[in-house]
Amino acid sequence: MRFWHKILLAVLVLFIAALDVSVVMVMKKSWQLNTASESKRATSEQLLITNNIYENLDSIRARGVSLTPALLVSVAKSYGEHYRKQGIELELRDDGLLLYPGEKEQHAVQEEHIMTLAMPLPAPYQHLELAYNRDISGLYAQQQELNRFFVMINWIVGPLLVVLLYLLIRHLTKPLKLLSETTKTIAEGDYSKRVELNSRDEFGELAFNFNKMATVIEQRMSDLAGMAEDKQRMVDNLAHELRTPLTSMQGFAELLTTANIDQDDQVKAGRYILSETVRLKNLAFKLLDLSVLRHQPLMLDEVDVASLFDTVAQTEQQRVTDNGLLLELDSTIPAVWGDADLLASFLVNLIENAIPASPPGSTIRLLAYQQDGEGVLEVQDSGSGMTEEQSRRAFEPFYRADSSRSRAYGHAGLGLSLCRQIAEAHQARIELLSAPGEGTSIRLFLSSTL
Repeated sequence: MRFWHKILLAVLVLFIAALDVSVVMVMKKSWQLNTASESKRATSEQLLITNNIYENLDSIRARGVSLTPALLVSVAKSYGEHYRKQGIELELRDDGLLLYPGEKEQHAVQEEHIMTLAMPLPAPYQHLELAYNRDISGLYAQQQELNRFFVMINWIVGPLLVVLLYLLIRHLTKPLKLLSETTKTIAEGDYSKRVELNSRDEFGELAFNFNKMATVIEQRMSDLAGMAEDKQRMVDNLAHELRTPLTSMQGFAELLTTANIDQDDQVKAGRYILSETVRLKNLAFKLLDLSVLRHQPLMLDEVDVASLFDTVAQTEQQRVTDNGLLLELDSTIPAVWGDADLLASFLVNLIENAIPASPPGSTIRLLAYQQDGEGVLEVQDSGSGMTEEQSRRAFEPFYRADSSRSRAYGHAGLGLSLCRQIAEAHQARIELLSAPGEGTSIRLFLSSTL
């Protein structure tokens, strides 16, 4: 049985029971009040009639007339005929003997519909007893009419109440139905479904909290799906990156195990294995750096720009020179806020990306300056540059604008992705400006200590 069915039946039973009990109690109280009123009226009328008969008998006796039974009957009859028109029957007894009315004059009326009161006359007529019989059939008829009306009301109010309760309860429980349908939809995997309910009662509050919960779940599921997709893409790309060097390393290792090779071939094979080993080591370290940046909070400190540039120059100078390039350092600010090691890694990766893109004899510039209250670290090259599509995807993991040239220099396409992670860890902005044939400039906007 559904919840609204239970509410409908419970309210209907309770209402009908309360209505019936209330009406029965009202009718019972009404009957008691009516009978009490009739009893009071009968007592008053009986007392009035008794006093009138007493005074009449006193008047007759004062005239010296003897009170015979015939005279008593005549007096009682005069009053009896008068009050019979009002539905009142009088009986007069003398020491228990019925004088009036005679047996032929008595009317057959149901005993339960007769209100009877009897009392003796005052002295010296206490041997006479006047009985007052009032017909209250009308009161019983009125009560029966009320009973029939109550039954009719039950037959009318019952169905009407069922219809009204059905409409009311369906309206009140509509939010529960909406919640149930939305919950079912979310359980089936559609996390975008929300409860459309504008109400300020408890159901409205429940709907608001439910929608808030659904939003959090949708965001969490979206994040999990994104993480799963990123992990799968990383695994796929990493497997792709490892396949070629491992195959080559296997081939050169087999070559080294061959006895009939000269010393030059041995050196060539050893150098290739060494270069591929270094490239795979760098790939593993960069993947580790990406993982650390996602899960470890960053503690910022004051970083001296001159020391930062010296560290980067010592790391990259030999590689820059070997490729026939120049490295130019220029700083106009003393320090920035950040993590020195990560900022060094940021600049080193940008320089390593600039080296294969720069023609021999060109200059790679490493700059530090202030702009709009922010400290800016910038790496410029005058190389081949990138198209708009390449610039848009440059920070994606494993993306390489020039696949063949990047592979020749041992790049896995993770350098700029790591740079983006470093920028996000510093809550800093990163900006890439590039055009084909005009070189590339990448800027990191940090908080300056000035």
